[in-house]
Amino acid sequence: MSKGSFQSSVTSESFWFRTLYTVIFFVVVRILDLILLVATIVQWLARLFSGEVSSSVARFSYSLGLYYQQVVHYLTGCSDEKPFPFSDWPEPAPQQAAEAESAVDKDAAA
Repeated sequence: MSKGSFQSSVTSESFWFRTLYTVIFFVVVRILDLILLVATIVQWLARLFSGEVSSSVARFSYSLGLYYQQVVHYLTGCSDEKPFPFSDWPEPAPQQAAEAESAVDKDAAA
């Protein structure tokens, strides 16, 4: 890296905004860990008391996984698109939603 490139990065407004968003989304990842823990416990309790997987928790968890993926891609530089709330909350594609429902149905049949 040349000295001029370093200087232009350090004085670049976009570099510092990206750094700020990186810090914010790193905190978001820690919050997502807690949300994942809660979703896991709720799903476990649903299985314990009803014997079945909660389809609403499964759908939410699928979306949460997609969001987690978007955040990780932003943090690691794989994507420059900022995740929610700067873009829409990720919804599973119809095929992905069908897969999540199929997993719930398979669990209920077992």
